[in-house]
Amino acid sequence: RSHMDVLSSDGATVGEVTSGTFSPTLKEGIALALVDASVSIDDEVVVDVRGRHVPFAVVKAPFVVSNVRADG
Repeated sequence: RSHMDVLSSDGATVGEVTSGTFSPTLKEGIALALVDASVSIDDEVVVDVRGRHVPFAVVKAPFVVSNVRADG
């Protein structure tokens, strides 16, 4: 869901979710977020989803490795 706060491990707001959904391929939630430069790949963050703190890992896109050949 967009506009959810992204929090650091100490509870400070470090960003905001721009979009999110459930991934049937990964069988878990995924999201895109704008985060502070202090947040690095592989950091653990928490997203406040309707008052519930849900842990997320910061990863580099794409979320899933494609098996489609690019040279078509």
